[in-house]
Amino acid sequence: MSFKKQLEQRLPHWIEQGWLSFDGAAHILDDVAGGEHHGPRYLTLAFSLLGVILFGAGIITFFAANWAAMPKLLKLAVLFSALWGSYALAGVFERRDLPLLAGAMLLLGVILFGSNIMLIAQIYHISAHYPDGVMVWALGGVLVAWLMRSQPAMVAALGLGVLWTGLESQGFGRAVHWPFLLFLAVSVPAVLRYRWRIALHVALASLLLWSWFAFMAMSSWGRGSSAAIYLVQVYFLAYLALFIGGMLLHIRDGWQALAHTVQRYAAFAALGCLYLLTFPQLLRVTRDGAEFWWLATAAALLLVVALAGWHYRSHAASARPRFLNWGLGLLGAVIVLLLANLAAERQSAGVLALLFNVVYFLGLLWLLQAAVHLENRVLVNMAFFYFAVTLLTRYFDTFWSLMDRSLFFMGGGLLLLGGGYWLERQRRRLTRQIAVHGDGAA
Repeated sequence: MSFKKQLEQRLPHWIEQGWLSFDGAAHILDDVAGGEHHGPRYLTLAFSLLGVILFGAGIITFFAANWAAMPKLLKLAVLFSALWGSYALAGVFERRDLPLLAGAMLLLGVILFGSNIMLIAQIYHISAHYPDGVMVWALGGVLVAWLMRSQPAMVAALGLGVLWTGLESQGFGRAVHWPFLLFLAVSVPAVLRYRWRIALHVALASLLLWSWFAFMAMSSWGRGSSAAIYLVQVYFLAYLALFIGGMLLHIRDGWQALAHTVQRYAAFAALGCLYLLTFPQLLRVTRDGAEFWWLATAAALLLVVALAGWHYRSHAASARPRFLNWGLGLLGAVIVLLLANLAAERQSAGVLALLFNVVYFLGLLWLLQAAVHLENRVLVNMAFFYFAVTLLTRYFDTFWSLMDRSLFFMGGGLLLLGGGYWLERQRRRLTRQIAVHGDGAA
């Protein structure tokens, strides 16, 4: 509806400029209005998903009320008949060209598969590491998604994968739960192959959550440990590699929508990691056990350099955007700084933090240029957001101790007013420039 309203406002201007005829404008509005008739389709999906959830809850409450009175064979018969019955109904709906109902039945099958795992374990008193049951449940959802090309099943499987890695890392003290990356490696190819945008959002969000779980576990090892800060460096390089991978996807025809999604999540995470490295308090840690982190950082660096070189060579010299050359120089400075941080002592934390701040602000400027070239307004807004947050951070953690308190607040108020006005003007100018050429997020 908002898109239609924007068109209704802009079309008279386009007609006045001679870019579009009156009849053409009317046909465009009719075509957009025709899309509103898809409302019942999404209403069907909503009711189907609600029905699946209610039916699954009904099965759980039925077993809870009658579990003790049912013999084992009857329990197994009900469990397996409900599971395979849902898959059979999915096949029936698929053959009758009812894909939304078929997807709902597949999602119900994934839910019942998990309940079967837990209930069968209870029937036969199977004692095991219970997160493994969640892992098998998630892998079953991935298998259904692969075989039946079901995005709802993949979304459910990815959510279960997050639950699994959360139980392992938070409940059982596994600081870096590496098997979750193997789970993503099995899941993401289907997401990319069938171009499931919702599942891609969930997959990238789950990767961010996994990273957060590992960082929190590393941080709890001790305030003086260097594990957390070195992990942040590896994270930064890994998400930078993911961002470059998104730029490579952007080059391929038909992949722009997925590429924009990858770039946004990767840029958000990479900037967040680099933001943490601008704090001297975080860099002022005991530098112990750096041998493993040298290897991890070197592996991540090789991946970043390989992807950056691939992307750079994919553009002809005559058509190569100027910001790519600047990006290679900035990448070289980042590599030197990260390696210096691995070898530095605690006394160098102030100098390192200053250099990280310089690289960080240069990186934001580079991201603005890249966002305009990629026609990605979200990246523009993200760069301005991080720029504003960092300015506020530096103001409060640096100038607070250098200025009289009253001058501090007055100066801060003026800085916020003037800076906010300037940032908003620049943000609007860049997003308008992108809108002229077409937003890749559309």
